[in-house]
Amino acid sequence: MPDAGMSEFVSEVSRLYDGMETYSYYEFLGLRRSCDYIQVKDAFYSRAQRFHPDRFVALSGETMKRAVYAVYKRMTEAYSVLGDPELRRTYDQGLDEKGDVRLSAVGRARRIDAGERKVSNTLGRLYLRSGRTKFDAGDLVGAWIDVELGLSLEEAEPLRTLHVQIVRALADR
Repeated sequence: MPDAGMSEFVSEVSRLYDGMETYSYYEFLGLRRSCDYIQVKDAFYSRAQRFHPDRFVALSGETMKRAVYAVYKRMTEAYSVLGDPELRRTYDQGLDEKGDVRLSAVGRARRIDAGERKVSNTLGRLYLRSGRTKFDAGDLVGAWIDVELGLSLEEAEPLRTLHVQIVRALADR
């Protein structure tokens, strides 16, 4: 990395590291709260390329290496929370009500159920989860759309099973 680029990088890492206790996940990824999943994913991958600790093993100074690692780790945390609709709702609620800029470790530890584990595509899992939620709430059209989107990414048994349930429920209307 050229000197000017390195200086800018060090400055940005320092700013983010110093703001670890005050920046929201949105600020860490450079996003607005109104962003969608695709924007979260794009922001994370863009920043992950820039801040990945493996790129900076040759940096002199352990302090800067630790800062880069901590910033990258927080960006990964932000991505995992903002990319999951349930975790994001919980996070947004804590941010609004208490000003919590991080979701607790317990809150972040949402378990993937057996059906979700059968869907290898991350976005496919999100569509499955969203489709189930909508189906349970009686929003059959919304559930059908989510499952169709999930199936367009991956032909997985849990998505196919939910699709059959939705089609049957729509036919019974």
